Amino acid sequence: MEVIFMMSLFYIVYGIFGLFGKMRIAEKFKDHEWTKNYMRELGIADILLGVPWFILYLAFEQYDPGFVLTFLLIIILALPAFFLTIHVERKYDKLLK
Repeated sequence: MEVIFMMSLFYIVYGIFGLFGKMRIAEKFKDHEWTKNYMRELGIADILLGVPWFILYLAFEQYDPGFVLTFLLIIILALPAFFLTIHVERKYDKLLK
């Protein structure tokens, strides 16, 4: 469970950096008028990934539900961030073209 805690903190902190425009992004997305918005949206996706995992860690700190249930919950909680990231990437790929 410590891995979930560390990963959630990483994604929350990295998402906050993204909100402030300090995130590492691919070269093709740099130096455009919408680059800050791109980083903010990716920052939101990272926070959307990290916060549920942190809540999961707090919920299972005293109780260990087992590997399978924990793994399934991690995957289910990652889906909104995954779909948001896909949406953001497609949106800004279209802007590049």
